[in-house]
Amino acid sequence: MKKTTLGALIVGAVIGLGISYIAAVMVDKTGQPNFCASCHTMKPMVDSFKFSVHGGNNPYGFAAHHCTDCHLPHNSLIGYLVAKGISGTRDALAEFGIIKKVDFKENFYEMDDYVYDSACLHCHKGIEELKDKNVGEVVGLSQNIQKIHKEFYWDKKENGEKVSCVKCHNDNVMSNFAHPNLLESLDSSN
Repeated sequence: MKKTTLGALIVGAVIGLGISYIAAVMVDKTGQPNFCASCHTMKPMVDSFKFSVHGGNNPYGFAAHHCTDCHLPHNSLIGYLVAKGISGTRDALAEFGIIKKVDFKENFYEMDDYVYDSACLHCHKGIEELKDKNVGEVVGLSQNIQKIHKEFYWDKKENGEKVSCVKCHNDNVMSNFAHPNLLESLDSSN
């Protein structure tokens, strides 16, 4: 191999790694609550999230660190990036008035459209394990939790029924779940 070819490959590899690193940092930073709250429209969501179980208001101090932990699909990297690109573009165009803004108050109960089961299962691995296991075989989950999720999620899903995590797990049913008092906050910001 010629020295110029080897040099070009090395330079190309360094440039490719640099671009990949910058892209990874941008994907990370643009999914964080501070970035999302930089738009006036998202501020009430970010503010309410801080008081939720998923925002760290729990006995363990655990928190989802990115808005995208819940609000983007986690089935595959490509699917995640495509959804992030579409969602981010839509949000930016709406913020600048190019397209109509989403009415979050009107769409509050349409959680299936913006919370993905793959995102829930990405963190809640025990529930995902139940897909291929029997009740009692998953470590770290009580028998009752396993039974409920097996019966009302996985069995229904296997039978072709449309089910989702947020059908049961939401701020209407569980106080302080994800965005407590968001509707009230949206009322006062109008």
